Amino acid sequence: MSYDKKKILIAGGAGYIGTELSNDLSLRGYDVTVVDLFWFGNYLSDDVKQINKNLIDLKQEDVRGYDAVVFLAGLSNDPMANFSPSKNFIENAAVPTYLAFISKQAGVPRFVYASSCSVYGFTDNEVMDEDSPVNPQYPYGISKLQGEYAIMKMADEGFRPIAMRKGTVGGWSSRMRFDLVVNTMTKYALSQGKITVHNPNLWRPLIDIRDVVTAYRKAIMCSLNISEVFNICGENYTIGRLANDVVNEFAAAGMVIEVDTQNRPDVRNYLASNEKAKRVLDFTPEFGPANSIQQIIRHVKEKNIDLDNKRHYNIKTFMELEDES
Repeated sequence: MSYDKKKILIAGGAGYIGTELSNDLSLRGYDVTVVDLFWFGNYLSDDVKQINKNLIDLKQEDVRGYDAVVFLAGLSNDPMANFSPSKNFIENAAVPTYLAFISKQAGVPRFVYASSCSVYGFTDNEVMDEDSPVNPQYPYGISKLQGEYAIMKMADEGFRPIAMRKGTVGGWSSRMRFDLVVNTMTKYALSQGKITVHNPNLWRPLIDIRDVVTAYRKAIMCSLNISEVFNICGENYTIGRLANDVVNEFAAAGMVIEVDTQNRPDVRNYLASNEKAKRVLDFTPEFGPANSIQQIIRHVKEKNIDLDNKRHYNIKTFMELEDES
């Protein structure tokens, strides 16, 4: 089957990353279907088929005939997971495992799971690769590791899963989020002319959303001989260095940004290596944090974005939904 005719099902395809991936694949001629509950709105192109359904209600017949199933759903960060640990373990571990199981039963050859570098836990400034010890201590990272472990254990000759341990994503999406560190700093610089750095010495493996889309596309389309875990990240950054990038990008636009540097402790400190993805998937990131910042500034100004709309903050929308349930 030629690549431009591949049928792809994207669970959570209306989210921050899913929207950009779904629209990108559709634009390239792939047959894309998104299953989502559309908590944060719908920014998908008209060519993307859409199903408003809870993933746990899917059956084998719903996934049969697809060449690849991609899991990008679930609770997307620590605040959501900490707010509802029970729902976190269901949505981030049980649901993707169930989806992988019915995909395998239905004969889907490729399954791509959105994991996270959070599985490494707090590291002592050591660069982690896919063979490094994993040590998550909090619900989000634990659930991501549970899902990853269960799904990768299903691999056989006919079912070829890939797990993508993403770093911290930044940059513009049509379904925008301002609760990710690059995006948050840019938002406060735009709205208040000031950013707060809680701890300048903490490390994050940053990755632009455009590079994430490329990485997922490569994972979907690569040889079925490949069924492995990959770190998906760009350069490792300290939060202090990231703040400097924000200041410099706004200075280039004629704006002076104040930085309030604090020294709060944080349980998240990790660096990651992208070498395996470069070698096996031929994935090399093209964009850095400065590019993400520039892209956000341009879109916010062009589209006159309401930076305080709760749809841009996953935890705010999630808390409202939980209160209603």
